[in-house]
Amino acid sequence: MKRIILPFFFIGIACHASAQNMRPLYEAYFSHPDDMENNEDGPGYHFKVGDSLVVSMSDDGYYKLTNDKGQVLEEGDTDEGDNAFMRHGTWTEYYRNGKPKTTGNYFQNKPYGHWKFFNESGNTVSECDVVPIVTEDGTTAYCKAGLELVYFDNGKIKEERYYMAEPYEEDSRIKVEDPETEKAIWKTIKVKAYRSKAFGTWVYYNEDGTVEKREDKKG
Repeated sequence: MKRIILPFFFIGIACHASAQNMRPLYEAYFSHPDDMENNEDGPGYHFKVGDSLVVSMSDDGYYKLTNDKGQVLEEGDTDEGDNAFMRHGTWTEYYRNGKPKTTGNYFQNKPYGHWKFFNESGNTVSECDVVPIVTEDGTTAYCKAGLELVYFDNGKIKEERYYMAEPYEEDSRIKVEDPETEKAIWKTIKVKAYRSKAFGTWVYYNEDGTVEKREDKKG
């Protein structure tokens, strides 16, 4: 019988590209410990990344990424796992003008809970929820579900969208040990995942708040 070596199924679905396409956390704590310097303004350390970025980490795991002008680009809580930092808790990503770009929560690097997205002027562009779903095999999936609101620049609601979590099967590759050669090989298996599916009645508004149209989505 084959023994699973690296059982890793990524079946989380975030509600926005910003939440999915995360820049990696810099991990000099593990890979370049000699580059770290103690913080002058409190317990913790910091280190430079290239010529323009600085990472600060407090003793309680609060992560902050700044540029060479001292502007905060990203900050939030982390959870220190085996040789890796994971986003875990509240996180905020910023534009270079200092305005928030994205705010939301992570659970061990998976986006969940309420998320808000902003434009460079600081106005809310959209907001939605990512819900955890425990699958049949005991793993947890994260999927956008429920009400998503999209806004005009004047702050009025532009669209009301509704989503449901739709189960489906997808291919996933895992590393297993071949019982004959005892070498690690890749195996493709089917795993149950979830994706966001439009349902219910979507409402579209004009900028003055009046309803432009309603559209029924198949659930």
